[in-house]
Amino acid sequence: MKILQIIFLVSGLHSSFILAEESSEEVALLYQKIIVLEQQISSLRALIEENAYLMQRSQELQQQRYLDTDKRLYELSEGQDQKKIFELIPSNGIEASTQDYELNKYKQSLELFELGRYSEALQSFIDLIIEYPNGVFVADSYFWSGEIYLAQDMLEDAREKYLVIVNKYINHSRTPDAFYKLGEIALKLENKSSAIDYFKVVVENYPEEAIAQLAEKSLNNLQEESNLIE
Repeated sequence: MKILQIIFLVSGLHSSFILAEESSEEVALLYQKIIVLEQQISSLRALIEENAYLMQRSQELQQQRYLDTDKRLYELSEGQDQKKIFELIPSNGIEASTQDYELNKYKQSLELFELGRYSEALQSFIDLIIEYPNGVFVADSYFWSGEIYLAQDMLEDAREKYLVIVNKYINHSRTPDAFYKLGEIALKLENKSSAIDYFKVVVENYPEEAIAQLAEKSLNNLQEESNLIE
């Protein structure tokens, strides 16, 4: 009887040792997984922070660049120098008086925008598009309308304006930026595939533009994020 008790006792101890060993291995594996997950979370957090900074910086740089460009237009239009602007732009048969009216309308729209009167600015840009559908500032008006919508998170309305630019004014100076903005909107809508396509268009077709650097950075970030998730 005592022999049987000893056997059962030894057998029980052996089983306990086995269970303890297996439990230790599971704990070790779980700990390793936790460490890996913490590293991935840390990397993703860094990417998110970098993307947030990148988007903010992108908006600041573009805003400053656009305002500088439009400020030069505005300065050229002062006094008797209005027609100098149109010397660099094809007239398309538009009479000088009509060009002057269009320029003044565009100036008024920009002034409203710079004053932060976005609702009035948006309406002014839309009116300009309607009144001068073939005018020299129509693409710019579409762009600024998109910017105002985007600032209010009205993504579909903004997207519609940028799409007009890339589809109808492919050779316009605003086109590379419109493609980039479409990529940003695609990201906001969690459509990474479309975002990548838009950013690639900027990088491949407009490599000399400053916006191409931002597009390339966005592509790299998306690729790194995808690799971490996988």
